[in-house]
Amino acid sequence: MTASGSRLFVYGTLLRGLSRAQVLHGARFLGPALVEGQLFDLGRYPGLRPGRGLVVGEIWDVDAATLRRIDRIEDFDPSDPSGSLYQRVEIPARSLSGTPFAAATYRYNRRPPGNARIVQGDYRRYLLENRPGQQPMVAYGSNLRLSRIQKRIGPVGRRRPGTFPGFRLSLEKRAAGRARVVANLRFTGQDRCPGALHRVEPWQLQAMDRFEGTPDHYLRVALPFRPDGARGLRLAHTWIAHPDRVTTGLPVAPGYLAHLRAGYREFGWAQAPIDLAVGDLAEGTDEG
Repeated sequence: MTASGSRLFVYGTLLRGLSRAQVLHGARFLGPALVEGQLFDLGRYPGLRPGRGLVVGEIWDVDAATLRRIDRIEDFDPSDPSGSLYQRVEIPARSLSGTPFAAATYRYNRRPPGNARIVQGDYRRYLLENRPGQQPMVAYGSNLRLSRIQKRIGPVGRRRPGTFPGFRLSLEKRAAGRARVVANLRFTGQDRCPGALHRVEPWQLQAMDRFEGTPDHYLRVALPFRPDGARGLRLAHTWIAHPDRVTTGLPVAPGYLAHLRAGYREFGWAQAPIDLAVGDLAEGTDEG
């Protein structure tokens, strides 16, 4: 429970940017989160079932009236949970910064089709990947530097600047094999992290997965992104640190920081978000 209601983990059409997101209008968004389980494509919506795997979703603070409304949408009858299409249950979850907590969610109460597993565990990413043609992808760290991203995945064409609402740049992801940190998106609910939207081929996403160490180091997820000058949000692929890789007290490599600053200069952005992230590192070292 929170001060105003219940924590609810959503993973399907209630997610921001999808068809039923308006149902959560007035609820408080608490950030992205992970739960253990398996996700299945049930046609017009997904279903969560117990099993080995990770499912990406969002945590919301909802009041009792909203919860009752979602009960009806999910065909959950509190007086007959075994006969309901979905059961509202409490499960362990954790934020993408690694904080554990309990949350309610809706678990599918039928046997799913055998070939319907969404192996990514991320419904928004799954929907994006099933669209034909090029895919939207956002860089926010050292890949903002054109020479760096093109060396990794080839030509990326036009790059459209914008922001991730509610997130800030953080230097907190432990680099592979080194006692250094690299960039991550940290949810604050208030900030806006700069990024650049690209249109890339599916093979380029897969190539970036290899560079980012997906899924053990970074998770590729689909998040709402606001391009500069656009009225609404656009869903796009990006990479967030696996919670097990989030750390404090480590420095950033000078070469990595140089790539990050060069990328900001290429877009004409102020260096303030980087300076703030570097300042956080100093505070973490002092505390440690």
